[in-house]
Amino acid sequence: MGFPEHAVIVTAAGSSDRFNKQGHGVKKEYLSIDEHTVLYRSVEPFLQVPNLCAILVTHPKGMADQCAIALEEIFDQNIIPVILVEGGKDRQESVFNALKMLGSMSLPIDYVAIHDGARCFVSPDLIIRTLATATVFGGAVPALPPTDALKSIDKNGIITSHIERTETVTVQTPQIFHFPEILTAHQSANTNEKSYVDDTQVFTDFGMSVGICEGERENRKITFLEDIPDAEEQIDEYLKNLEEGKRKTKAAIALEQAMSQVKEEAKQKQDET
Repeated sequence: MGFPEHAVIVTAAGSSDRFNKQGHGVKKEYLSIDEHTVLYRSVEPFLQVPNLCAILVTHPKGMADQCAIALEEIFDQNIIPVILVEGGKDRQESVFNALKMLGSMSLPIDYVAIHDGARCFVSPDLIIRTLATATVFGGAVPALPPTDALKSIDKNGIITSHIERTETVTVQTPQIFHFPEILTAHQSANTNEKSYVDDTQVFTDFGMSVGICEGERENRKITFLEDIPDAEEQIDEYLKNLEEGKRKTKAAIALEQAMSQVKEEAKQKQDET
């Protein structure tokens, strides 16, 4: 059996609140680990899986240029189309925006992977394993057994019940679904007021199945500042370069406006003569 035609949506439109607890406002996906950005590392393994038809990356409003830079050479390659999609007010809306964009592209795809842009240690083997599982169940997610005891609590933080650990798993991304069923599920979810934890919940809530495959401990998510070596130094440099870029952009716009005005005045004088 060959690899099915598929696309990937990489979510990177969040505010990174836990990472940005000091208020510096830099997206963790745009910082680097070992000379490549977190976002690049989250996307690149998908390029190693055959029959990838499109890459869609969500970004916060007004940050498309920074997202493109963070993708490094992936954004400039001409083999797989890369589409930047403005995110919404939350992850669910951002994924829905990307799914609608994917639907409008009329690509002959059977499956779509939805992956967290902060999971930069994902492996091609894990992607392939999840994709294979999705072809059996319609949807698939990599999962691991929990290592800690699980409890239910009330709003006051009091334990109310003890959960049987053997009946639970922790899930990762990529989460892979048959297309366009996941788009249809998101369209339905968009019409109610329920808040969804992830895309497996959207998929199963509308009558479809999600199977699990073995996840990888290494497939962890960048969440806190200490998850990236020298993060604070990178942030300082990033903000410095960002301000310099803004200054140069303003200067270029001002120069262009001045040149346009000079050309217009010259044209008026020529017309008068």
